[in-house]
Amino acid sequence: TGELQLRSFCLICVIKFVQVIYCNLPLEKIRLRKPLDQKVAVGDMITYQTTSFIIINILDVGLASWGKESIFAVYTCLVQQLNSPNLSENYTTTQTELAYELNEQRNISRVGDIIYDENTGIWVQVNAILAIRYEDEKIYVKYEFDPIPEWSPKEISKLQDKRRLQLMKLVKHEQKR
Repeated sequence: TGELQLRSFCLICVIKFVQVIYCNLPLEKIRLRKPLDQKVAVGDMITYQTTSFIIINILDVGLASWGKESIFAVYTCLVQQLNSPNLSENYTTTQTELAYELNEQRNISRVGDIIYDENTGIWVQVNAILAIRYEDEKIYVKYEFDPIPEWSPKEISKLQDKRRLQLMKLVKHEQKR
């Protein structure tokens, strides 16, 4: 779709209602299409080509139609690959100034946006726009970013155990008297 702005290093894959912007990173941005009666929540696990991911943030939701009768919810999510390294632990809140052409005003990130930082190789969230100035037919925006932390193996293990308990039901065996 024309809604996605893709960087040159990304590959789009569409399979079974999952669109993955696959960059071979611990955190990835995906799109899920689900029927309206199916819930999507932080902590849900999905599998794509034998790789398991956990949803750590829901970034956006919209509606899309598939044919005349079917309406789907389209979720844009940030997911973490299970058993992946924690790349964000080496980073802290950062400030930087980026230059934009005047005709690129729509590309300026907003507070709350979650974006991939190509310089560090991690996902960051825009905390603040600290300054904006116009100079030499350019717009200079000074941002403050926070790295998006990956979930720890302990958090993921706890969630997996909880999920297993929800799926498994024990049947009590009645004793004969």
